[in-house]
Amino acid sequence: MLPQRFSPLLISVALILTGCPRRIADFGKDGEPKSAQELLQRINFAESQIYSVKGDAKLIVDSPQGKGAVALFAAVVHPAYVHIEQLDFFNRPQSLFVTDGTRFGLYMAAEGRYYRGPATPVNLSRFLPLVMPPAELAAVMLGRAPRIPADSLEMRFDDKKQQLVLVIIRGKVRQTLFVQPPSYRVVSSTAENLNAYELEFEDLATDDQGVTLPKHASLDARSAKTKVELVWKDVAINEAPDLTLFEFEPPDDIPVVEVDANGAPSEPAPK
Repeated sequence: MLPQRFSPLLISVALILTGCPRRIADFGKDGEPKSAQELLQRINFAESQIYSVKGDAKLIVDSPQGKGAVALFAAVVHPAYVHIEQLDFFNRPQSLFVTDGTRFGLYMAAEGRYYRGPATPVNLSRFLPLVMPPAELAAVMLGRAPRIPADSLEMRFDDKKQQLVLVIIRGKVRQTLFVQPPSYRVVSSTAENLNAYELEFEDLATDDQGVTLPKHASLDARSAKTKVELVWKDVAINEAPDLTLFEFEPPDDIPVVEVDANGAPSEPAPK
């Protein structure tokens, strides 16, 4: 019997039919997660590696109240310490917001007032075009994706994106996280059957210690027709926090307006 010979054309056709070989993702030193629970543990560990960030940033807002971008100086410390200064062209503070997770202070230069009271989502919305608790705000600024409690978990691999996908299930609610190995940082978070915002994290920057920070966070609250983006520029990661940044002292000669949990003001209090 004569040996079979295959023409180059037939070989090319065979290669096309078999498709390209699957790319192999870099899952890190511990290899591919063996379960959804292990993937969640890796996400939790990756997020916990950054507990404080401080530096210059830009805030971009697109909401029914208006569109624009402002320069910021911001500092955030886990779990709920936040300091945000909105700066003008000459780097002069136009507003200052601080919270320790329990109380908040807000200086508005245009109003010549300093507001102070419980750190409820309603009161935080005086400064941001969103209604969210301070711990959630701090988490997003640290590049963390807040998650729903889980009844069950599902995991798969998206070959096209080369990302792991974790689905968190709580009753009828399904939260889907796209996770980038080997940093195991969440790069996208969406939810079904829940009135919640969507998150995207981009520009993953890894320092010499192997700690990864998403330097661009996008929050899209579609029901409120509001999108907010935070872009970190020159930042310091995991420095010992300066707790004086989170004090509630108003500027000199500025009256203080105490507000309740619903944002209702009382008479200006003595300084």
